[in-house]
Amino acid sequence: MNPFLQTYHTFRLLGALAFWPLLSPVFAQTPPTLWQPYRIAERVGAQHLDLSGEGWTLGHTDQPIKNIEDLKDVKDVFKTSIPNSVHWSYFKAGKLPHPYYHKNSLQYTWLDEKAWYYRRSFKLPATATDHYVYLCFEGVDYFSKVWVNDSLVGIHEGMFGGPTVEISRLLEADNEIVVEVRAGNWGNKATYYENLPRLGSGEFDYSKRKGYNPRASGKIIKPWVISGGSGGEPFFSVGMWQGVRLEVVPKVHVERPFLTTKSIAANASSAALHLSLELLANEVSTNLKLHPWQNTQLDHPDNYGQKFEAIGGNYTVALEMSSGGVSAFKQSWTVSLNKGRNWLEKDILLPKPKLWNPNGLGKAELYDVKIVLLKDGKAVDNLGFTYGVRTIEYLPTAGPRTRDRWDDWQFVVNGKKFFVKGMNFTPQDILLDLNRERYRWTLEAAQKMGVQLIRIWGGGLLETQHLYDICNELGIMVWQDFPIGNQDTPDYPQDVWEAQVVQNILRLRNHPSLAVWCGGNEFNAYSYGNATSIGIIERNLRTFDPSRVFKRTTPDHGAIHIYPDMDPIWYNRSYAKAPWISETGMHSIPEAGVFYETVDNTEFHDLGKMWDKEFYKTHPEFIHHFTEYGPGRVPRMLSRASHIIDVSDPTIDAISEASQVGAGEFYQIFSEKVQGSYPVTAGLMPWVFKRHWPVIAIQLMDWFGQAAAPYYFLKRTYEPTHIAVDIPRMLWKKGEKMALPIKITHALPEILKNGQVSITVLDDNFKAVWSQQKTVNINAGPSVSEVATGHYAIPEDYSDRFLFVIAELKDATGKLISRSFYYPRVLAKMEDSQFYSNYTTKPIEWITLDKGPWLKPTVAKNTTTCQLSVVRHEKINAQKSRITIRVSNQGKLPAFMTKVDIMGTKRAIVASDNYNWLAAGESREITLDVLWREPETAAQAVLNFSAWNAPKVETKL
Repeated sequence: MNPFLQTYHTFRLLGALAFWPLLSPVFAQTPPTLWQPYRIAERVGAQHLDLSGEGWTLGHTDQPIKNIEDLKDVKDVFKTSIPNSVHWSYFKAGKLPHPYYHKNSLQYTWLDEKAWYYRRSFKLPATATDHYVYLCFEGVDYFSKVWVNDSLVGIHEGMFGGPTVEISRLLEADNEIVVEVRAGNWGNKATYYENLPRLGSGEFDYSKRKGYNPRASGKIIKPWVISGGSGGEPFFSVGMWQGVRLEVVPKVHVERPFLTTKSIAANASSAALHLSLELLANEVSTNLKLHPWQNTQLDHPDNYGQKFEAIGGNYTVALEMSSGGVSAFKQSWTVSLNKGRNWLEKDILLPKPKLWNPNGLGKAELYDVKIVLLKDGKAVDNLGFTYGVRTIEYLPTAGPRTRDRWDDWQFVVNGKKFFVKGMNFTPQDILLDLNRERYRWTLEAAQKMGVQLIRIWGGGLLETQHLYDICNELGIMVWQDFPIGNQDTPDYPQDVWEAQVVQNILRLRNHPSLAVWCGGNEFNAYSYGNATSIGIIERNLRTFDPSRVFKRTTPDHGAIHIYPDMDPIWYNRSYAKAPWISETGMHSIPEAGVFYETVDNTEFHDLGKMWDKEFYKTHPEFIHHFTEYGPGRVPRMLSRASHIIDVSDPTIDAISEASQVGAGEFYQIFSEKVQGSYPVTAGLMPWVFKRHWPVIAIQLMDWFGQAAAPYYFLKRTYEPTHIAVDIPRMLWKKGEKMALPIKITHALPEILKNGQVSITVLDDNFKAVWSQQKTVNINAGPSVSEVATGHYAIPEDYSDRFLFVIAELKDATGKLISRSFYYPRVLAKMEDSQFYSNYTTKPIEWITLDKGPWLKPTVAKNTTTCQLSVVRHEKINAQKSRITIRVSNQGKLPAFMTKVDIMGTKRAIVASDNYNWLAAGESREITLDVLWREPETAAQAVLNFSAWNAPKVETKL
């Protein structure tokens, strides 16, 4: 035989032997690896069997079992459900106390040291005869083995998709699945962080931590926030955190559809779509190779060419798109198939499409897409997914280029330019309790706030289907980071990484909400350690989803991350040329109720000494619930609170409110300054919407789902048309002239004619001392209109006092469109020439007002009276209500920092308005979405309304 052919056939034989474990029923000695890139799409009807939910048991061993017979040694077996982490399984079974309360997390530290065994049984589906049957795990954290009916089918690494394996040869009438799961830090557990020595400042010395390093995870592809990293030090997740399904698929079947919108005709008379669909004939998807990992020729067919074996039968692919249950489009194509892989590529012209639009720009219309494979006119395979018709393009922003890598950041969706109002998004729960209703509560709150895009942060997750499905519905675009956060990845097992990357591209690419792919968070995408990991993402996006933009990392490409401790007016000076701000924010303490519930109440003393180096000794549970407790966080949070109250010895309620209002002012002003820089700056994504467990941190919503003051301050700036005072600074001295120009940001396509602008300055007794009125015409959005209103001269005897500045925009009929308010300080400290020069010429740290003036007691001196009535109470279900109230100010002075609340039960509230200004004689309706955390005590709820200068009024619901 020719030596070349002999060598070639030897390699072919070796290749065939490599597949023997997949064909043999006995795998104990040579279990195959199950990470592979090809995701199996969900079927519909009888082809799909959901194995999630109840019916599972969970137990553990100290070391992994060697044989299936050793399952008899599994300890402490109890009933559980999936998806779940082991932590939540233990809590929900009543075996351990709540992991987030007190320091109960210490009782969970052993969980990542065990090998865990999940078991359940199921009946053979009636449709399974002569079909492929795929067992599909959506996410197992982290190392796993899978047995089906006592046969070890393989081993798997990675938590973001898989294992997936074809198991038809192993199935009987009654079947059992066993899954072994071990944590990503198996055999390399880190020093428990509270056992570390402390630095002189009181912070933990993380340089002394041994074992697993979340910021240098080595061979483990796991985001740091759920693996003991910053803000999640007490926890290391493990378990079957996503669902399990069985897909029954005929030997000839369709797979991995990809529908894209190429263009939309003028006036949306039609949309040009493209369908790419894979058809497999007698081919098991999970046996396919994306490419060889060795140094070899990539495409190496037989010397005599590829053999095409025609598949008998008349096959047709039928596509239907429906909207609201009404068919909008149908088309079918006859296909000729050969054994192996086939592709159908078809252009589609959809008449009169309903468009998917981002929040605030129109409806987020959706289509139900059904794809059916028919053989001789009979349906044999069925796929379905949700789709939205939309285009996203990018244009250059108006500012100058300042860096090597400079992308086009002006979003254009369906031909409409707009300033993108975004937010950053961390995992819903650090221990991965990610039910659909939790997502819905959070994302609906974001939609009501005006959010158009959320960034799924690279220190977190490749997110669940729940998130994307709800974002599709709500019109929230998604920027999806891959889970690389703040580290180099030279040791990543790149075959595992590529399998995870491709699985998720295939899983997510049909979602209209998905707008941006990004490599990850705050790491060097160009380092030698990361070049391979990023290259794998980049090349696979080019293959499997070339329709979307890819950012290698953020900050990069012109985007910036900034966390300054300064007067926020500097945002349109220091960052005036930035085309995109992808992170910025300020710490605050969530409502005091979080800590009354989760922390030993005897620790609520000496809170004014929160940054003393000995504070941790007497406040162990309080510090346990403090993310990033350090000099970069605590002092600047307290300095902002010190403008609101005396922080020398505050109560927990007082410091919670003051830190939130201090942070709220910061969010309001930087958002107004950044939006006022449009079209130079085209988008803003503050950090961060919601926290993943109950902690002090940067957040607009706490883990329980309660919207904090910063939520409402930012919400007002995210309204479609917003009036802002482009105030040049927040600190003044007596005798100065205060310039008070107006900027109106307008996102709507309509021109606003004969708008009425008013601006009023009041002293700290709420006495009007200056005002101006103007008539304006506002250009169609997106636009920024500037209105000059002149200067207010601060009196020579006005010092260490506040001023109030109120700006309003009304339409031609007098209806209020937008209102904003500010409380600049007139300080004696500004008479210090050195301080004045530093403060007015450069960004400096925000000062602490340890001797006042303080905003809340200043306001409280001038009282008014308010009334409250319930307009309607709609009970949505046992856990949710929508309450509409009417509040009115009966006095002659404005009510300041008005707040609606519910007491007497555990609840979370997202109101249409809070922490606001209610003018004298003004009446307003406010809607409260309420999550009853203890429905059994909801009948005890008391609704109240208050202001800093108005007594609380209450009513029973």
